[in-house]
This record gives sequence, C-alpha cells and structure tokens, in this order.
Amino acid sequence: MKTVILTSFTNSTEAHMLQDLLKNEGIDSILQGEYINQIMGPLRNFGVQVVVFDEDLERAKKILNESFPNQ
Repeated sequence: MKTVILTSFTNSTEAHMLQDLLKNEGIDSILQGEYINQIMGPLRNFGVQVVVFDEDLERAKKILNESFPNQ
C-alpha cells in the first residue's frame, strides 16, 4: 500500500490530535518529522507530517477539514 502526506502541522500536539481522530475512525496514520521538530524546531520551522494510506485519503481529508478547518 502506498502512503501519502495528508497535512503537516508546526507542532506535534495538533498532529497527535488529528492522529487520534483518525484512529477513532479506523484510519491508520504515521507522524513524520516529530522528533526532528522537537530538536530543531526552535532553530527552524520544521513541520510534523501526518501520513495516511492512499486508500484512506478522502476519508482522512474529510476529518481534517471538519476538525481543523484552517489547516
């Protein structure tokens, strides 16, 4: 299965919130860049990417738009 980037956040708290919402709907996701953001974040604007399987992308986008409309 192929993975795709759903969105990215500037902080890991929002990324974890979205990941929990996705999990509640049966959608698996992965956070990428979380640790580099914690280490290098103050020095650079690293983001935390939320990655989902391509087959879940449309459902995940709907959850993203409902929960984080400005994202």
